[in-house]
Amino acid sequence: MRTDAEILARISERSHIDFFAWEANDLIVRLSFDAAKPMLKEDAKPEGWTVKPREREAVLAEMLEYMPFAWDKANEQRGISAGRSMHHYMAWTWLVGDDFGELTDYDHYGKDHLVRICEKYGWDHKQWDDGSRTNG
Repeated sequence: MRTDAEILARISERSHIDFFAWEANDLIVRLSFDAAKPMLKEDAKPEGWTVKPREREAVLAEMLEYMPFAWDKANEQRGISAGRSMHHYMAWTWLVGDDFGELTDYDHYGKDHLVRICEKYGWDHKQWDDGSRTNG
C-alpha cells in the first residue's frame, strides 16, 4: 500500500503532465486531511474530509466499477472523457502497485490500454468492447 509520502511525491512529480489534476484528485482523497491540507482550499475543514481507502481490493473494486464508463467513452470516441479515463487508471494502477506507465498515447481512445488493464485483473473486456478500432 502506498504511503502518504509516496502519494504526495507522485502528485508533485506528475503535476507537469496532470495539468487538469485528474490523477491528483484520485490520489489526494486517499490522504489524511493533514497531509492533503496544503493542496486544499484555504477554508477546508477536517470534518468535511472523507478519506477513500487505498487498500488494493478497494481500489480494484473502484476500477472495476468505473470500467463500463471508461469503455462507453472509448466506444463513443469521446476524446476528453476517454483521456480522463486513462488518467484515472494511471493513478489507480500506480496506487495498487501495478503501474502501467504512461497511458496518454491512447490510440483508439484507449481501448488497447483498457484491454491490458482488464486482462491484468481478470475482467472480461469483451462485455464492454464494441470491437471497433478507429481514431475518429
